[in-house]
Amino acid sequence: MQIKIYNFAMLGATIVAWLGFFLVIGNFDPNQANMAVFVFFYVSLFLSVLGSLAILGFWWRKIWRHKKELSYRSAAESFRQAIIFSIILIIALILQSSRLLTWWNILLLIIVATLFEFLVLVFRQPKLDK
Repeated sequence: MQIKIYNFAMLGATIVAWLGFFLVIGNFDPNQANMAVFVFFYVSLFLSVLGSLAILGFWWRKIWRHKKELSYRSAAESFRQAIIFSIILIIALILQSSRLLTWWNILLLIIVATLFEFLVLVFRQPKLDK
């Protein structure tokens, strides 16, 4: 997939996810909502944040990194880190909604995410650039 197509597809999907998120916010009362509404809320928020961070991370790398890197690698790295951060955010929000969020929960989530990123970087197979 060309990087332009990836960017436009990601942008379109992110806009749709944000629209879905705002539809949930605007149309449902959390005090009277069932579990399906909360699932849709968290899934749409996850996809919205994921897409936004992936796009921003990709363009941040394209503009500010001094070393030249292949675009698909920047996109893959941005997407992976956006997934990690989005998962941390959604887990923190779910814990907060249950009144279980504490500073050590956040610290544990950050440590697990950091270890995961470290393991990905350590065990990544070097590939030949074409």
